[in-house]
Amino acid sequence: MSDHHSASPSGSGSDPHSGSSSGGDPARRSAHYSDKELQEEVYELETKSATAARLFDIRRLIGGLFVVYGVIVTIAGITASDADIDRAEGLNINLWTGLSMLALGLFFLVWLKLRPIAPPLLPPDATDAVQERQQGD
Repeated sequence: MSDHHSASPSGSGSDPHSGSSSGGDPARRSAHYSDKELQEEVYELETKSATAARLFDIRRLIGGLFVVYGVIVTIAGITASDADIDRAEGLNINLWTGLSMLALGLFFLVWLKLRPIAPPLLPPDATDAVQERQQGD
């Protein structure tokens, strides 16, 4: 019994680092990029990530929810009957709570507008690479 059948762990028989399989894999193609191209690609990915971070900023979610719920509770306070106000000992609690929720929600949205998430900074080499690419287009 000879042991002439040696198989690789993946069973494909090819070296996973040789680059000969699946030419569309970006990780395998990255070995052919120059440093400037890599820095430019990293910058583009960071920019996309920053855009997603701005979209799902917690201040936007909290502010939006408080504004929506504040409008609903404020409307409930405006349309409250005298019996509802008498049960709350003469205080229109829905109106005041709704206005407070609106104020808090607007505070979060104004804070988001005044202090947005900063975009990623480019290293000097990557800035040159981006400018060269834009001039070449």
